[in-house]
Amino acid sequence: MKRIILCAGVMAALAVGMMSEAVKTAPSLPFYDSADFTPRWTRTSAHRIADFALVTQDGAPITQHDVMGRVHVASFIYTRCAGVCPAMVTQLSKVQKAVAGRDALLVSYSVTPQDDTPESLAAFGQARGIDSDRWKLVTGDPEQIYGLARTSYFADDGRLAAGTAATEQFLHTEKALLVDREGHLRGVYNATVPHDIEKLIADLEQLLDRD
Repeated sequence: MKRIILCAGVMAALAVGMMSEAVKTAPSLPFYDSADFTPRWTRTSAHRIADFALVTQDGAPITQHDVMGRVHVASFIYTRCAGVCPAMVTQLSKVQKAVAGRDALLVSYSVTPQDDTPESLAAFGQARGIDSDRWKLVTGDPEQIYGLARTSYFADDGRLAAGTAATEQFLHTEKALLVDREGHLRGVYNATVPHDIEKLIADLEQLLDRD
């Protein structure tokens, strides 16, 4: 009887240890690898942010290399927006504060890059307290930006047509996308909603602290 009890105890301890190890290795957040944003609780994902070569409000080049290895929050805005964008910037400013001193970035791509020069983005950022070290306002080739929105970040809600020139389309989205250090999408939020921004910050902290 003692042997049976001892064996049962050992098996229980092993089970607890295995469960603890599973918890340690389980992803803290799901992966999103399709435009329907179906969460996938897998170990990794084949989908990653594609390469790009654009420019920031400081006139500095920014590429995929600059965001890989860092957690980043992506959004799509434009400087002449009078409605949704001001609300997004107000809420995303909370994220800027949360990432101070952390290995994370905000990256906001202009959806009217033909109008939003680095100089106009810099003025836009300065007027709104945007720290260019932590929050990159990005402009450049429209085709690259719209391609990223459509196929990398899935931010277009199916409204962008492949094969149609970016200059003939217009993207207006409230989405903010959380991306891990390997370029995987790990969260999608409405950047005008305070509760969603609180969730984004909490999820971002998980990626910084664990993944």
